[in-house]
Order: sequence, then C-alpha cells, then structure tokens
Amino acid sequence: MKPVPRPFGDDGPRISCLMVTADRIALAERSVDCFLAQTYPNRELIVVDDGEQDYTPILSRVPADRLIHHRIAKDPATTLGALRNLSLDFARGDLIAQWDDDDWFDPERLARQIVVLGDRAACWCPVALMHLAEPEWLERPYIGWFQGGVPSTILHRRRDDIRYPLERRGEDSTYRDAWRRLGFTLLDEDEAALLIRCFHGNNTWERTHFEKRIALTPRDRIEWGVRRLLGRPEDYSRFRLTPRQRTSFDAFFAHSRALGLF
Repeated sequence: MKPVPRPFGDDGPRISCLMVTADRIALAERSVDCFLAQTYPNRELIVVDDGEQDYTPILSRVPADRLIHHRIAKDPATTLGALRNLSLDFARGDLIAQWDDDDWFDPERLARQIVVLGDRAACWCPVALMHLAEPEWLERPYIGWFQGGVPSTILHRRRDDIRYPLERRGEDSTYRDAWRRLGFTLLDEDEAALLIRCFHGNNTWERTHFEKRIALTPRDRIEWGVRRLLGRPEDYSRFRLTPRQRTSFDAFFAHSRALGLF
C-alpha cells in the first residue's frame, strides 16, 4: 500500500529535495509519494525534467509552494551532472537532499538525517539497502557497501561554490567527496533502512553495478563464496536485515506492488 502523506510546516530549516528525471513517471510516482510521506515538515521538492511525459498527475498532489517543476528540452549534450546543478540553482532551502526518482525513502529519512547532521556540513550513509527487480532477487534485499559511502543518501548545507562535475554518471560520487574537506559525518549502518536503491532495468548504471554490492569487500567476497559453496547462500550476512530494515523493506515492497512496479 502507499504511504500516508504528512503535513507541511515551517519549523526547522527548509530542506530542498532534488529530483532529476525524464520519462519515468511510474517510478517517479513512488519517489513523490515518499516525499509527501516525510515526517519532517519544512520540505520542498525540486524537479528538473527533460523528458516528454507529463508529470502533472503525480506532481499536482504537492502543494504549489512546496514544488518547483522545471521542464527543459532534451539535449543529448546535457549531462546528468549539468541537470543536477540546475536543480541546485532552483533550490530555496538551507539544506539539500538528493532525491532520485527511482529510489525509495523511509518516512523518517529527512527527520533522522537532520538530527545526525548536527553542525556538520554534510552526512550520508556508508551502506544502502538494495533491491533488484529480478525474479531471483525480488524478495531478497541485501545490504550493499559503497566505497566512500552512498552518494544518493547525502544531506548537506547549502553552498553555492560546490557543484556537480559535468559527467554522465558517477557525478554524485565526485560531488559527495567534495564535502569531505568541509566536515561530514556518517549515519549508522542500521540507517540503511532510510533509503532503498532499486535496480529496475532502466538505471544509469547496469545490473552488474548493483550485483557487485552483494560482495564488494574482500571479507564479503570470501564469505559469499563459502556460503554458496556450502549451498547456504541464504545465511550470508548481507542478507540479514535488522528489524528496522525489514520494516522499511516490507513497506517498500507493498508500495511498489501497489503501483504495479513489479
């Protein structure tokens, strides 16, 4: 089932949630639902859209004063990094959160991250809860490790001198690393429950980019190999979710099913 929308308000600093999208309205609806369901009240959604689909049916549910929807013509020369920079230009908040159109977000994502951020410049999570919309993985989420941390989980203060590189992919990793020198903090691994990275077949990155997160570190590769050799892959540690992570996954799964995404 879909999450329940939560009220907006002006308590606390404004958080601008930045979505770059094009012709993925079915996936973006889930992301918009998650934005509407956030428990943190002072939030806005910035959508930079260079596709042809009409997003009005899903964006009309966002209050006008909490939405900027900027449509531009598709230009093959325009990179994802350039589009993300455009979303930064439209943001009005004191804080910025990456809000990808194909990820799923727990209702507590913004509320929890602003607490963890404290007086630091930025925060993000070292791992992510991962899901592949493939038959053999459909009901087997896993904890994926990212070298340097998960770029899409970033929340940071507004700074107009830090920009995304003009790259077609990998731009958010470079952007994340630019915040290291300013002071950052990491969320606990249990906070992987706040965001689910989803492989759906039309991602910027190919399937192998997601699958390799199953066993990315040397220790994980050894354990994963042994578990499979013994015929017990279900016992692999990256498949063991905490109760909180399991609750988030179950909510994501029900939400995605309700929207017919798999």
